[in-house]
Amino acid sequence: MGRYYVTVPIRCLADDLSIVAGMPRRPESAPSAPRAPAETSVVWDRPPPAQRRAPLRREDIVSAAIALADAEGLGAITIRRLAADLSVRPMSVYSYAGISSKEELFDLMVDEVCAELLLADVPPDWRDGLRMIAVRIRESLLRHPWWVELIGHNVLLGPNGTRHREQTLAAVAGLDLDPATKFSIILAVETYVVGQATYAMDEQGSPRIPGRSAEQWHDSLRHYQANLVASGEFPHLAAFGPAVQSSAGDRERTFTLGLDWLLHGIADTAVGT
Repeated sequence: MGRYYVTVPIRCLADDLSIVAGMPRRPESAPSAPRAPAETSVVWDRPPPAQRRAPLRREDIVSAAIALADAEGLGAITIRRLAADLSVRPMSVYSYAGISSKEELFDLMVDEVCAELLLADVPPDWRDGLRMIAVRIRESLLRHPWWVELIGHNVLLGPNGTRHREQTLAAVAGLDLDPATKFSIILAVETYVVGQATYAMDEQGSPRIPGRSAEQWHDSLRHYQANLVASGEFPHLAAFGPAVQSSAGDRERTFTLGLDWLLHGIADTAVGT
């Protein structure tokens, strides 16, 4: 399989946008306790060794890692912690998962989550297709907020990630546009979704940060802005009103409205329909 990369969790880049280029090797920065060098650096081309009555499957390890990251964040993921949670030795995690580093575990985690992005069918209308894909991506990012933390980490695009890329290309396949323009449309939608998901995560806060819940953060912000507005130096901020914490419904409406604006703008300026 070719070697591809993503610089945000849900897209791949290429030097020539008409042909997805091969991914360069990750920078050689301190891998986490690697086992013996493998014949290939792509984890999906290197299945875990077949063993009778193996206490763990690769799928078990990846599922446990995703559950831990969902509950405690990406920083909680260490091979030692995962091994303790699974009641095995750390080297067993490497062996049963068929990985040589923690970074390859991240590759497997992201690809497993990419399966959540796949649609049964891509609608024939490009706007409907991209809208459904965008909604699915946002839902998955909010379920797994650690995914955003992997932006810029050269996460490899695995089998499910490749299927997701195929369905996004299928959504714009009917447009009479060159490959570079189609790619730009996909990129515009996907980066919009990542930005909106990040905004939603920031608004809802994290229970893992003591003293920094969403309610406490907004309360502090209201008091701080009130003092600024009282100085008379911020008339536009005063006209806008005090900071109000958004609800999940507010964030959903903001996302949908912005996505509609984006798709209408693409239709008017790029597609001409």
